[in-house]
Amino acid sequence: MNVLGTVAAFLAVLVVLVVVHELGHFLAAKWSGITVQEFAIGFPPRITSRIWRGTRYSLNWIPLGGFVKMLGEDGDIEAQKMRQRGLSEAAIEQAMAGAFNRKPIVVRIAVLLAGVMMNFLLAGVLFSVASGMPQYQAHGGLVITSITPSSPAQQAGLEPNDVILAANGKVFEISGELTAYLRGQAKKPVVLTVRRDGTEQAITVTPNAVTEEDLRKGRGAVGFTWRGERIEEVPAPAQNPIDAVRLGFSGATELAVQLPGALVDAIGGILGLNPDAGQASGPIGIAQQTGEVLSGPFVYFLSFVGLLSLNLAVLNVLPFPPLDGGRIAVVLIEAVRRRRLPAEREALIYLTGFMVLIVLVILISIQDVQRLVE
Repeated sequence: MNVLGTVAAFLAVLVVLVVVHELGHFLAAKWSGITVQEFAIGFPPRITSRIWRGTRYSLNWIPLGGFVKMLGEDGDIEAQKMRQRGLSEAAIEQAMAGAFNRKPIVVRIAVLLAGVMMNFLLAGVLFSVASGMPQYQAHGGLVITSITPSSPAQQAGLEPNDVILAANGKVFEISGELTAYLRGQAKKPVVLTVRRDGTEQAITVTPNAVTEEDLRKGRGAVGFTWRGERIEEVPAPAQNPIDAVRLGFSGATELAVQLPGALVDAIGGILGLNPDAGQASGPIGIAQQTGEVLSGPFVYFLSFVGLLSLNLAVLNVLPFPPLDGGRIAVVLIEAVRRRRLPAEREALIYLTGFMVLIVLVILISIQDVQRLVE
């Protein structure tokens, strides 16, 4: 896929994921009697907008997601503006009756969690659909696509485009069974039959011992990425729609449990606190992955979007402002204090958190660019 098509596909996926997230906030707010001032796709300047039942629905020029604006979401800023205009306290309270910050704590937390739940549901639905579709499995030898520096593969002299045909004389029809065999030979010399430039040769490699955590972080026993010599279609994992839903949502739940730890490790890697962490991907890396996935079977794309939606859900539930989890933390602090935080202090908390997130995105994007030029 060309660069323009990749960028367009990435932006389309981003808009869908964020709009689904914001739709959760919107529906929960409406059902809770909160005044929703605007539901927007994209960010201003506006292309067009329409007011319906007290809410402005807008389509904007900057296609980087969307937002929901609720009355009272920024504390008492609107109320202060009304006081400055000379409105009485009774009139202000009447105008703020549908404000987010006037609702009970349970309602506010439910509204904030609704976006996370919508992203989780989207992931479960996409995984369920993917479970009901034919899958694709790599067969034949392993075609090496890249070598990890200082790995057993590099030390043994393996190179990109080498084709591993057998290990210790054993030939495996399914490519993944060959990688599993290599993992099972940890710390033991393994003789690989390798085809390089049309000629077969024997190369001895000693795989490292790896744990399930290592595998989740992308660290293999030998230290190379690969693709199968050929890809063949296999039947869908699910036998019926009910089975597909079971597989889809159980898979989403398992991943949701694993993702916080992986995310913390990745942030530690970015900050240099965890050198063995897996690499995080920012907007540039995700855009590149979107293009790669779109070049393959559609079931891969469904699973990829589902994983992105799940990542967005987990990221937003973390207790860090201005993410939903951070806003929930502020609500809980107010509950303990039994009074609202001053509007200025709350705005400062969110601004500080936003700046930290921007710095993290920039650092991750630098890593993305470095990977592209390597």
